[in-house]
Amino acid sequence: MIQLAERTWPEARILARDPRTVVLLPLGAVEEHGPHLPLLVDWLGSEELARRMAPHLRRAGYRPVLAPAIPYGVSTLAADWSGTVSLSVATLRRLIVEVIQSLARHGFRRFVLANYQADPDHLRAMSQARRVLERNRRLRVLYAGFAPGPRADRGMLDPRVLGLMQSPRPECEWHSGEMETAVVLSRRPELVRRGIARRLPPVWLDFRGRLRAGARRFRDIDPRARAAGYFGWPAAARPETGEKAMALRGKLIARDITEALGRRSRPRGRPHSH
Repeated sequence: MIQLAERTWPEARILARDPRTVVLLPLGAVEEHGPHLPLLVDWLGSEELARRMAPHLRRAGYRPVLAPAIPYGVSTLAADWSGTVSLSVATLRRLIVEVIQSLARHGFRRFVLANYQADPDHLRAMSQARRVLERNRRLRVLYAGFAPGPRADRGMLDPRVLGLMQSPRPECEWHSGEMETAVVLSRRPELVRRGIARRLPPVWLDFRGRLRAGARRFRDIDPRARAAGYFGWPAAARPETGEKAMALRGKLIARDITEALGRRSRPRGRPHSH
């Protein structure tokens, strides 16, 4: 994939002027992910999602360009744990807006926010940023991954993705459970504390219902989270599950992105070979 930060400014100018260019901006978080996973899970996930989408976008005639990730996000739910870095909604909104506006000044027009952080406040910042940015009618800002709005994250939670899991209750798998553990096992296995993960019992509950009821911290969702910091069944994770799930997510989400871009305009020219 073309990485923007590795290009020279004349090369960046060419990319900015190419109507096929789509900038992928990963949005992550630095926050607790149980006693068995590192703080970088959402950051890793957002970059992996962008990497998985890119080949499908190229085949559709676009030229995906990976911008440096914004590693910090809004982590209100996990703010009680050591190591979590939580921006305010206003700060993340402004950061997204200013990064994209800076690139837009040089001619970039299409952007995709590739996001792996599902905290409701983080999603609120994304929604506000897009509203500000799309006041400029020349810009197009789309979401990939966890996103605000009904059914916006359908590619992440597609039944075919959930069907890859070992868990008997995939609908209750969430933060640091089987899927996130599997994704890290597939990409950075040395960062998983496997001995700890194997000993963790399942923690299944209706987290969506509790979020709708106004829960603002993991401890409000379930008192066990104060000690555990995870929901789901980490012990069931397998690296092949993470590999297959991210490949499928990339395919499904890229399809939605190309359809959304195509509703406004189609890129001209042949797909680029990078």
